[in-house]
Amino acid sequence: MPYPSKDEFSELLVSHDHTGIVDELLIAGVPYAFRDSPVDYDSLRTIVGTALRLPPDAMTVIGSGRIGFSLAPDKYGAPFSTKSDLDVVVVSSELFDEAWFDLLRLGAKYFGLQKSVRSWIDSHRESNVYWGFILPDRLPGAVTLSPEWFRVFRGLTRIRSLAAREVSGRLYRTWDHVRVHQLYSLRKIREGLGARKG
Repeated sequence: MPYPSKDEFSELLVSHDHTGIVDELLIAGVPYAFRDSPVDYDSLRTIVGTALRLPPDAMTVIGSGRIGFSLAPDKYGAPFSTKSDLDVVVVSSELFDEAWFDLLRLGAKYFGLQKSVRSWIDSHRESNVYWGFILPDRLPGAVTLSPEWFRVFRGLTRIRSLAAREVSGRLYRTWDHVRVHQLYSLRKIREGLGARKG
């Protein structure tokens, strides 16, 4: 069942171990967004991997582009469409640690950054780093990796199937961080399903 329907997936959440769901449906294989053009998925991973000096298996697609509908608890089941963005996960403890230490060493430089960047830094301190991920493109002037990250993801528009789609990237420290974050989302969806039935 590579691309279950929302109803099939909801049933899996009730009847199956969530760790297996994450490993089999939410991380591995060709994402729904590339079901008709798996070569474009390979191109995405090659372009990002080459630019960031990482192997292609250090990245995957999550969210609606992975499964065919939104897994965000507040938008659960909204179908992936031509207007949907694509969420790419990049896993590198080295890049994550570099970005994390950039944030830790900001000191007084923090006050000279744009208000929106300071807000993202605060969000990283309060939540994102807790979950083991960083959004480098949201941290210009704060994280050394930010300009390169921005260029890499903007450059993905040269892949024909991505030309009109917004593609964003999350930098996770480890695959275990990806799994735990996905498990948390599944638990929230499962709680919502129970509330609707009760």
